[in-house]
Amino acid sequence: MNTIIVALIFVILFSYIGYPLILIIISVFFKNSILKDDGLFPKVSFLIAAYNEEAIIATKIQNSLELDYPKEKIEIIIVSDGSTDKTDEIVKQFESFGVRLFRVEGRVGKTEARNRAVLAMKNEIIIFSDATAIYKKDAVLKLVRNFADKSVGMVSGNLSYFDKDKSSMGIATKIYWSYELAIKKAQSRMFTLTGAVGCINAFRRELYHVLPANIIEDFTEPLMIVAQNYRIVYEEEAFAFERTTQKPLQEFQMRVRVIRGGMKGFLYAFKRLNFKNHFFVILQLIGHKVLRWLMPIFLILLFLISLVDSLINHQPIMLAFFLVQVLCYFIAVYGIILRPVGIVGKIVSIPTYFVVVNGASLTALYLTLTKDLEATWDTNVY
Repeated sequence: MNTIIVALIFVILFSYIGYPLILIIISVFFKNSILKDDGLFPKVSFLIAAYNEEAIIATKIQNSLELDYPKEKIEIIIVSDGSTDKTDEIVKQFESFGVRLFRVEGRVGKTEARNRAVLAMKNEIIIFSDATAIYKKDAVLKLVRNFADKSVGMVSGNLSYFDKDKSSMGIATKIYWSYELAIKKAQSRMFTLTGAVGCINAFRRELYHVLPANIIEDFTEPLMIVAQNYRIVYEEEAFAFERTTQKPLQEFQMRVRVIRGGMKGFLYAFKRLNFKNHFFVILQLIGHKVLRWLMPIFLILLFLISLVDSLINHQPIMLAFFLVQVLCYFIAVYGIILRPVGIVGKIVSIPTYFVVVNGASLTALYLTLTKDLEATWDTNVY
């Protein structure tokens, strides 16, 4: 049992600490610099995905109109996935400013709506954005300058979260995202990312791969571009801002959807990646994604085996190790139920987020094995 416990601890620590640390250290020795040109102004189609966004779409459009980019070189298009509220009416009020509505009748899902919009576009560069993401004025300029490098097929921007309420879930989300951005920087320095930030990314129109409607494009489309032997690079200075989730249930539901999409996208993309040409990409996917998705299984096994071992062998060290796990899970449950703020909220934020994310991974794994992923997503139902 001790051998199994040690192996499980090793896998857990490697996934969360070892892999990122090795990646960051190795990346220091790589010099895959990116050719950038601040005077590059390709024609851009700025696509904003929307479904029933009447509360925020005007703010998003106004933000888009204020972007620092030559007006004759950018078209702003709202891709409405069969919205049934006043989203489309609000968009039409901005037509005199050059904003266009691309409506998809019926609700087909975000991926299929974007598929249809991209196929109708003619401009060289496409930028994907969400209605909830507010861009810094120079974000588009910072994104497109990377396309001066012919090896670059897609550019991922930098998402910054804000949390006015200082909730424990918001605090943990910001900490976790800083951790993820460090990994993205290292991947980009080594050669290529294995994914992009969904609400702020730009790519060459000619490289777009039409995805099945129930494949989430945030994770899978970048891999399709990598499969064509182009790089995905991280542009740290291209900022978008979004509010964090405030409640554990909201984060859980969102994570279930994202992880399910990642699992299905991985299975879809894996068949299209060449093992010889994309060996390090596949290793990154396993180290960064697959091990994380399987993490709840490792954690459950570790909990149960350490419990059994402490009961059978009466080892004080193993009993203490088991009790530490119990304490961590107790703190997480406390954070999920009571959602404390202030100092206590900060203390419980990491254990709470850890349990929420791994609970979402376990749920996503079960759903992936038992039912197909739907093309549309009700934010109140995972």
